[in-house]
Amino acid sequence: MHLVWSIVFWYPARMKLDINPRGNGACPLCVSNRNCRIQRKLADNVDELSPANEEEMEIVVYSCPYFKEKVAP
Repeated sequence: MHLVWSIVFWYPARMKLDINPRGNGACPLCVSNRNCRIQRKLADNVDELSPANEEEMEIVVYSCPYFKEKVAP
């Protein structure tokens, strides 16, 4: 865990995680997109980094055991 120093105290900071940022992969086509157990687990388990690094990680999910395709309206 990386700690970030501020004038008052040390605090942990999270890396930004962007899942399927360009609309490709399985998630944008799934009924559970943005309300998905796997997406939450991924976001909750990202390592902490200093915000000075402004690091972000982009991942694309191409296959998922919970995938259910959206039905066109």
